[in-house]
Amino acid sequence: MPINTFGDIPDDFITKKHLPLGVNIWGMFKEYGWEYLQYLFKEFGRKIGDLEKIRLSESVFTAKDIMKDRTGSKKSEKILTYSFFPPTLAIRADLQPGTMKLLFGESSDTTFLILNDFDQDVLFALNTHIEDGSPQDWWSIVSGEDDDFFDRKHMKLGYKFRNIPKKSKNLNQAANRLIQVLRDVRNERTPQWNDSNYHIIIGWCSAVINMLLEKSNIEVLGCMHDGLASKDIYRLKNYWFNFFPAPTFMGTTGYMGRDRFIKMYAGLTTDSLLYLQPIEKEAHPMVNDLVPECFEFLENRWNKKGVYLPWQSVERRIPPNLKNIKKEENFSAQYPEDPESNLDPKVLDISFKESLKGVLLDIDFYTRKEDLSPDSIISTGYGRKTVFKDK
Repeated sequence: MPINTFGDIPDDFITKKHLPLGVNIWGMFKEYGWEYLQYLFKEFGRKIGDLEKIRLSESVFTAKDIMKDRTGSKKSEKILTYSFFPPTLAIRADLQPGTMKLLFGESSDTTFLILNDFDQDVLFALNTHIEDGSPQDWWSIVSGEDDDFFDRKHMKLGYKFRNIPKKSKNLNQAANRLIQVLRDVRNERTPQWNDSNYHIIIGWCSAVINMLLEKSNIEVLGCMHDGLASKDIYRLKNYWFNFFPAPTFMGTTGYMGRDRFIKMYAGLTTDSLLYLQPIEKEAHPMVNDLVPECFEFLENRWNKKGVYLPWQSVERRIPPNLKNIKKEENFSAQYPEDPESNLDPKVLDISFKESLKGVLLDIDFYTRKEDLSPDSIISTGYGRKTVFKDK
């Protein structure tokens, strides 16, 4: 198999220096090469919206069941779904309303938007209106299917919605301009919420795919931090993932340090427990048909390297100035110790196939490998499909 290197990526590729931040997307490139990455972005980019819609729907239905106490109030702390915003992050069902309200206030619209790394066009957007921590309305748009929306123009600048990012100097400017269009749409569709807050997350397709392929919720939080910190801390020209405007509670989280960021949001989302994030069964045919290499890559990693424990994730060290990186050997991001310290699936008696369902573990930042056993499993599955382990 040929060795694929940093130099194989064209210098004008806008997220070239961001890619090594992502363990999964970088690993896929190293194993399958640049041409495959182009194919992956194209095919996964077209269908990524379908997966996000599956996730949001299950989160909404689970939240409704919990509000009606159909799951049992004590069991809700063992149920994981994906957050209403962003839908790439797992969250404990009983913590979802409080965390959403803490971050976004009493009333807010939130839009999760994905950009194509190759042409900088908008690929997909998912909007959710949240009242008092609970979703009240949601809609999505997909490039190639909703052209009327994508061709809608900014009232002052005249730019089409799909082209605003490429006509902006960075993601924050793009976010501000996109929100102006999205507010107009919101005010037409739901005028009763005209005065609500508006927040947007813009992620490059490479960053979003990296998070979608990640098993560990703690690693996803690390990716979120690295995306938010990529411009101001790692000195890259643009963000890999941005949040605009940042909720008051977040403040300048990119500056608080990677370990503090991860620990704070882990506390808000899973009470600091490790969750092996699922890839929904409904999405398996899509992945197998379009990009079966994703499952192949993840299964090989699962069997050979296992999963980083939370303490390893927070201690990953990334060079402070990625702007001047010329060769991949200069990118010396390291996890502590060695693979022998990782979570070995055999110790938990979990197969790769079972892990795809989602697994909540009694593993936190203090847990070490010698503490692990099958008794570490709290529940399996996600949302309404959760199966509780009797203890």
